[in-house]
Amino acid sequence: MNYPEPSEESQLQQWSRQRQLGSQREAQQEQAQQQEAERQYDSHDVLRCRLTGELPGVSSDQSGLPRVRQSALMVAVLTSLLATAASRAQEPDPVEEIVIFGRNTDLVGRADSASVGYVGGADLLIRPLVKTAELLESMPGMVAVQHSGSGKANQYFLRGFNLDHGTDYTVHLDGVPLNLRSHGHGQGYLDVNGVIPETVDGIDYRKGPYYADLGDFSLAGASFINTIDRLEQPFVSGESGENGWGRYVGGSSFDLADGTLTLIGEYKNYDGPWDHGEDLNHLSLWSKYLTTTRFGEAAFTLSAYQADWEPTEQIPERAIGTPVCPDSFCSLDPTAQGETTRWIAAADLTGNNWSANLYGQYYDWTMSSNPTYDAQINQFDKRWIAGGRADRTVLDNDRFQITTGAEFRYDQGKRIGVEAYERGVYTGDIAANEIAEFSVGPFVDATWYASSKLRVNTGLRYDYYDFDVTALNGLSAAGQKTDSEVSPKIGLAYTALDNLELYYNWGQGFHSNDARGVVNPVDPVPGLSTGTGYEVGGRLTLGDLKFTSAYWWLDQDSELIFVGDSNSVEPKGASKRDGYELTMFWRPVDWFAMDASFNSSDARYLDNPEGDYVEQAVEEAAQLGLSFTQPDWDASLRVRYLGPYALDATNSRRGEALTTANFRSDYHFDSVTLFLEVINLFDSDGKEIVYYYPAYVDGLDPPGLTSEDIDCAVTNCLMSRATMPRAVRAGIKYSF
Repeated sequence: MNYPEPSEESQLQQWSRQRQLGSQREAQQEQAQQQEAERQYDSHDVLRCRLTGELPGVSSDQSGLPRVRQSALMVAVLTSLLATAASRAQEPDPVEEIVIFGRNTDLVGRADSASVGYVGGADLLIRPLVKTAELLESMPGMVAVQHSGSGKANQYFLRGFNLDHGTDYTVHLDGVPLNLRSHGHGQGYLDVNGVIPETVDGIDYRKGPYYADLGDFSLAGASFINTIDRLEQPFVSGESGENGWGRYVGGSSFDLADGTLTLIGEYKNYDGPWDHGEDLNHLSLWSKYLTTTRFGEAAFTLSAYQADWEPTEQIPERAIGTPVCPDSFCSLDPTAQGETTRWIAAADLTGNNWSANLYGQYYDWTMSSNPTYDAQINQFDKRWIAGGRADRTVLDNDRFQITTGAEFRYDQGKRIGVEAYERGVYTGDIAANEIAEFSVGPFVDATWYASSKLRVNTGLRYDYYDFDVTALNGLSAAGQKTDSEVSPKIGLAYTALDNLELYYNWGQGFHSNDARGVVNPVDPVPGLSTGTGYEVGGRLTLGDLKFTSAYWWLDQDSELIFVGDSNSVEPKGASKRDGYELTMFWRPVDWFAMDASFNSSDARYLDNPEGDYVEQAVEEAAQLGLSFTQPDWDASLRVRYLGPYALDATNSRRGEALTTANFRSDYHFDSVTLFLEVINLFDSDGKEIVYYYPAYVDGLDPPGLTSEDIDCAVTNCLMSRATMPRAVRAGIKYSF
């Protein structure tokens, strides 16, 4: 068995540093408590964590740009083994370590709202994972689904939002924002498929626009993925399963100069249950070098991700069971293709009361699709990104803590747009642009310890955006505009009892709109779409039981969203949302833990002439997780419920609820671990996602018609993608 090297700072400190909130004094106390807990080993506060990883290899394509190659996996494994031999020759035998089970940490007296939390890598790696994005479901109420193949970004549901591919939900990987603004497919496009689960040390999460250190795409919530510092033992792992599933991972850590270098790699292939297989080929490589300088702790990360696949999209339900589509796994357009390449390089430096990071990204994406089945399109996005942030705690005493900071980002989109295709062949231009988008956001965050029971947190943020769009053909918009926004925040935390804390939060936030819509001379949209959120809640600790509840409200000035599928902006007007959340974590004995959450929400337009209901705003979501840990085996069962939702603004058509369950078990024999996963344990035949719009079906509809001729008043316009049927996966891991 291999365990992660214990960090010098606790998981809660990492959470606190990410959020730029809380007191340095409290963080130091927490570190001392953590070290004492590790010495005493309280079995109710720990869970054994088994982490793994691997190594990269790269080449260049004809353009001279770096490109990941699938054959590099073998080089990764071999290099990992060589590095292992060198490192083990100079390192003592590893000692079994323990880590805090993040959700068992008592946040009473530390958190600033009822909807923040932390989930540790131990909890994440014991979970069965159908897709990488399910790591993000560690945030209670978050549901990630897929409608177009395993290589594409997921769709996310949270707090009454269908976040499409990330519009009001942001994810940061070691401080690097992953959302892509003015993307070729959709605003805020959020693809986490390149993240290797074995690299994740923990995930901090927050909901609502209450935090001054967060700007774009964070109205609904945010997740911060923190990666491991090292692997205690190198390993290789392989697994196989039904529907062409294969996954191979490996990695190692070793001393280099005055620091530690960790190398991890992952290769996946998958066809799926579809009549025309996805033919997914996925390679992720990740490295981190950690060292100490005279300025502070420095971390340098480099990651690469390459995937190609054949998308399997939602299909018209009226076609299922006909000769053109025998079952719900048919593929009406087998010519669709997708490909993603992404490189991320980042440098972080952390001192006593300050931190700074710089990052750069190269991104190249293309995907053809045919959502209406009579007008295939190919979307593309090629860009470079540079950015960074810095913050410093300028005052920290018994009564006040003040932190100031700023972040910047520059996206240079070389070619972003959409073109017409027919059965995989280019037939003409639709739109193509070069987009330069710059933003800067200074902020200040202040906490006043008004008494031993009351904390008052205030924040202020200013964001400035510059949109510069150049047309690459005569069909595209062009122009330059700027926009800015001031976002105030305030929060109260009152410790009513030693084990009970009450919260009130209020804040304003925003998401940016696609630059092409902002400069559109015919029907322009504002650069920044604002929203205001409120929340009241509580956090209760009863021994081994942790319980939180919250009621929230969120008002948006406009739901303006650029729709990449049609290359247009759809103005939906102002909206309001409200709902409540209940979460629970219970660990009565050292070998068993249970977590549960339930979320309910209502989403309504305020002035939409088409109707009041916000389309695809999930009304309920729930999760139940059971985890069992023993020295020789682990097991986890997770049940997920995605509630019903309106498919149109009148609520006359509705998507049905979906419940699925997944199971995983690991068995440990010295250096060998055998594991088994059962996906969709009870073989639910529900729909992963449902839409309502007209589509033309060749061979079913009369020749000469188009999707625009289909009348949904007389024709069933339900479009859906089936849930993956029950599938078994098994694998083996060897730790050196």
